[in-house]
Amino acid sequence: MPGWVIAVLTEADGESRRLYFAVGFADQGQAEWKAVDAAAAEAPVAPGPRGGLEPVQALSSLTDIAMRRKGLLAGEVRPLGEAWPRNWL
Repeated sequence: MPGWVIAVLTEADGESRRLYFAVGFADQGQAEWKAVDAAAAEAPVAPGPRGGLEPVQALSSLTDIAMRRKGLLAGEVRPLGEAWPRNWL
């Protein structure tokens, strides 16, 4: 089952920041919502685009092999932090 790397734009204290998540759901829409739920636990999600960035963006799909290599389980939502997740892309 493939997964996704999702970016979510949040706003806290007047500052926007982008959080990245690896999500073990095959359906892109479901993966995006799971990432939004995880991001909302940390900070409010941006209500609209900021500086040309969409609030939720699927960056890349993950193959089964990539998920196994990284240890991402089906149904898991793993926070990757604020740094560009180049190891996952």
